[in-house]
Amino acid sequence: MHNDGLVYSKIADCLSECKQIMSTSRWMSNTQKSICDVDSRMREPMQLAIVGRISSSKSTLVNAILGKAEVVRTGHEAETFNVSWLKYGDDNAPIIVHFKSGKMQTIARTDWADWASHQGQQSLKAEVKYIEVTSSYEMLKYINIIDTPGLDATSRVDSENTIEFLKTVNPDAVILLFSKSLSEDTLKLINEFQNSETNMSFSINPMNALGVLSKVDMNWDIMKNNDPIETSDSAIKRTLSSRSEVNKVLFRILPVSALMGLSASSITNEDIVAFKQLARLDDKCITRLFFSPDLFVKEYDFLALSKNHREKLVLKYGLYGIYVCVRALQNNAEITLPELSQILRIKSGFDTFIKLVVSHFGDRAQLIKAQRGVIQLLEAINKDRVNADSQERMNVLNALYSKIASIENDLHELKEWSLLLRIYENSVAVDDDFMKEFLVISGESGHSAVNKLNVAEDTDISKMIVLATERKNYWKTKYNAWYDLSPTRSEPYAIIAKSYELLSIRLQEQKEKYEKALREIRIYNHYIYGKDSL
Repeated sequence: MHNDGLVYSKIADCLSECKQIMSTSRWMSNTQKSICDVDSRMREPMQLAIVGRISSSKSTLVNAILGKAEVVRTGHEAETFNVSWLKYGDDNAPIIVHFKSGKMQTIARTDWADWASHQGQQSLKAEVKYIEVTSSYEMLKYINIIDTPGLDATSRVDSENTIEFLKTVNPDAVILLFSKSLSEDTLKLINEFQNSETNMSFSINPMNALGVLSKVDMNWDIMKNNDPIETSDSAIKRTLSSRSEVNKVLFRILPVSALMGLSASSITNEDIVAFKQLARLDDKCITRLFFSPDLFVKEYDFLALSKNHREKLVLKYGLYGIYVCVRALQNNAEITLPELSQILRIKSGFDTFIKLVVSHFGDRAQLIKAQRGVIQLLEAINKDRVNADSQERMNVLNALYSKIASIENDLHELKEWSLLLRIYENSVAVDDDFMKEFLVISGESGHSAVNKLNVAEDTDISKMIVLATERKNYWKTKYNAWYDLSPTRSEPYAIIAKSYELLSIRLQEQKEKYEKALREIRIYNHYIYGKDSL
């Protein structure tokens, strides 16, 4: 996972200079606290909150991301017990319960199911701030996941806990879950989150928010023989075409079956044996069996697979998930467990989802935190300005403000961020060719050089340098042509030209380092083995 050290380095340097400026001005409480907060936040993994209504598959989606069923027991039915903060660590480490009073309690994993049960725990629900759970899943090294009970849970306490936690922790990014279909409820959920009294330094925008339409497998109909992912994706696009306000706050809304995504990581050989029994049925029996979940679990003379076994399969895979596995085995009786798992990931939409989470959030973790940190620091300085009781103190605050505000000029990635956001919000005029190319060079398709230049993986680095220089010159020419006519219109051209210029510089640096390394290897081979070649 990409983690831009340049972003962190420049922010760290700026914070260090700010501390030096205010070294003799201990009265600036808001600014001092914010500098410490931002410095700490930049060193931590990104914090991604999963938010949605009750029964919208939030916890199922989290478990699917981690690839393990019930990393945390969620209590009875669909209810999540309070806020769950998942961090990287030992899979078997105790769960830590953080109370609002500041007290902490550790609970062994084996005891968690009983402890987390809502039976007799209603009073604790109001006292618990969040629970901390560790998992060895690699992505948690870079992105912590925060699973919430929901904004409208059956229990008012659950909803209040979610809002209070989001207000206190102020996550870096969010995934909003919508269940089954998009409607006016979509806008309502977005508005509820935007108005949940989170700090001003965090608001939903396409750079930090994704939408997920969950449970799409429930829209599957064997009689229509439809692909629920494709059907749901088309419905999403139709809805969004008339909902421009949604496009301004969410990068994308993806159709996903969280249940199928989770089951893809927990297929067993016993399940495959059951699927093979079903795969031997003729099309007429298949159609009858998969007409509805109720019909799937009825007793049949033509089927040896027990009713109880089929009920367990429906709970684990959903009706459409079972159908996907059965058809896959009919097409290839020798299919392996990993191959079947990959088919489920693709057909559930989960594979597309997890790749987008990594590319859109994970590869921009430092940038997202830096952008929020700048806003937070500027807000803190403005608060301290209100209490400044001398010109000398105001001068110090003004110096700090200028130093922090200059980060955007020093850090080109923040300029790219700002332009991307304005493009998504339709507040800057660019043509389609510019938009497509800028999305690529700014990292929407990936952050490697081959991704940013949209070239084959085996492209020679010298050719990449030439291409980056050519594109820089092309956009620089456009900028020069437009600058006198409209400085505002020319600004995007200057930014994209700079993006290519920086890429060409960094490619040249890497080329020189690579050639130096090859020379060192040749010297090594010659000295140790008497060889003159690699």
